[in-house]
Order: sequence, then C-alpha cells, then structure tokens
Amino acid sequence: MEILKRILKKYDLSIQIRACYQCGVCVSGCPVGRFRWDFNPRRFIEMIARDRLEDLVLQQDIWLCSHCLNCLEHCPQKIEVSEVLIHVKNAAARLGNTPDKYVKMAAQIMTQGWSVEPVQRILKYRQRLGLPEAAPGIDPKELQTLGRCLNWPAKMAAFKSEKAKAPAAGSADHPKETE
Repeated sequence: MEILKRILKKYDLSIQIRACYQCGVCVSGCPVGRFRWDFNPRRFIEMIARDRLEDLVLQQDIWLCSHCLNCLEHCPQKIEVSEVLIHVKNAAARLGNTPDKYVKMAAQIMTQGWSVEPVQRILKYRQRLGLPEAAPGIDPKELQTLGRCLNWPAKMAAFKSEKAKAPAAGSADHPKETE
C-alpha cells in the first residue's frame, strides 16, 4: 500500500480527505449509489482516513465509479472523490485485484482497438439514420506498432509478473474484507 500512500501524498489527496466530515452528500448525489446500495463514496473516503487501504483495494465496488464528478459538485468541502478512486483503482490493479471483465476489455482494446465490437443491429440503425459507417477499429498491425513504440510488451510483462506475485484476494495472505 506504499504506492497508494505515496500517490495520496504526492497529489495532496490525504489533505482533502481529512477535510471530509462524513456528511454523506456525495452518496446522495451519486448515480451509481442510487442503484447499488453497496457503492458508497463516503465509506471509501472513511476507509482511507482510517488507513484501511489494504481493505479498500480489495473492494470490488470501487470499480463501479463512473467518474461523473457529481460527488465533487455536491461536496461542501470540494473533495475529489472520483480522482481519489482513480488512484485507488490503479493501486488495486498493480496488486492484481482487477475484475476479469476489465482485464478482458483491455485485452480486446489492445488487440482490436474496440472495447466492445458494435453489433449488427446498431450498425443497421446507424445506416437508417444516415450516419456514416462506424470506424472499423484499429488495424491490429497498427496497434502492435503503437504498442511497441509505447513499450507495451514490457509493461504488460511486468504487470503480469506483478500480478502473479501478488496474493490472490481472499487468500490467507490477503484476506477479503467482511463488512
């Protein structure tokens, strides 16, 4: 959790977090929180304030944040909850605690240039509306060239190596939180 602690310090996020007086307005303005009782931005901030970072990065609901910034707009202290959650997600990913669907989506983007390939129904609807054809995505060869330029193969190998070393969520070395 040293990574997350350094990031919190580097961006002065821990100072912002200390300003939170747990009013809960971020929760009431959150569109995800309206439909998912287990998603609670106030609780995430509280976990950071109580130095429960290990527990926080194991939370699967952190990945539900859509970064709409409603929490920031509603917060009387102007705490950037979405920004904090981006850093929490990055730390979770470095520890290998990324939901499989996001790993698969990233892999699809890396190989095809699409996160989700458009379905025929949508393509036909675009035609009826007189819209131009959807872009075909990135040519895999171009994407591989871009990846080599950005050193993705080495970064992905390092990421996979770190993920293999990290204890699995719920293992004896890395127990799941029960709240």
